[in-house]
Amino acid sequence: MRLIAANINLHMQFLKVFMAIMSVAITAGCATTRTEVVNIGANKYMIGGQGSAFDHSGSVVKARFLNEARSFCAERGSAMELFDSTARDAGLYTYASAEVQFRCAPR
Repeated sequence: MRLIAANINLHMQFLKVFMAIMSVAITAGCATTRTEVVNIGANKYMIGGQGSAFDHSGSVVKARFLNEARSFCAERGSAMELFDSTARDAGLYTYASAEVQFRCAPR
């Protein structure tokens, strides 16, 4: 009887550790990885990166980055002006990704 109780206890400890590891992995998979806004020239900026594990469309990732670009320019009292962008949908073993290049134009 003690052997059965010890097995059950060991099994429960394993499940707790497994669930903790899975929780961290799932939470990490929900995050969008991106670069910070980078200055790439005279009043030219770029932001890009990958979407989360649940972003299948590159357009969704690009829209998120466009909103960040708008906020970046708005903080400087300017309007965002897009001059180049790319987006790639998720595929086999790849996350959706996007990049936007923009200027902060006077209002």
